Amino acid sequence: MKKFLLLLLLTLSTLFAGYNAPMQVQGSATIDSKTAYDYYNMNALFLDVRPYNMVRQQGKIKDAVNIYVDDMTPERMAKVTQKVNPVIIYCNGAGCSLSAEAAVKLVKWGYSNVYYYRDGYPAWQYYKLPVE
Repeated sequence: MKKFLLLLLLTLSTLFAGYNAPMQVQGSATIDSKTAYDYYNMNALFLDVRPYNMVRQQGKIKDAVNIYVDDMTPERMAKVTQKVNPVIIYCNGAGCSLSAEAAVKLVKWGYSNVYYYRDGYPAWQYYKLPVE
């Protein structure tokens, strides 16, 4: 049994090793930390799409709204912002695909100013930008 679990663990780690989120999401603009901070200073909506427990443990960008990507619906998003307003979507960096998934959803639902912050929360922290 131990050999089986070890083999399973090695197989899974091989499958997920080196995963990178896509560089771009069609219909959105990929932005870097400087551009994200510029939008932050313009009071744009930052949408953290990581699981709620991860946000509670790690924190988030100051004033960001946390809606886990699987809980996103057109109705829920309509309560947060209008389709023409800029939305900066992020998760846990280049190894996290949740922000790309969320960007695809927003574009599909007709949001016209979707910004994909691929570097996400780790980069924001690295540059010592506002968190809570």
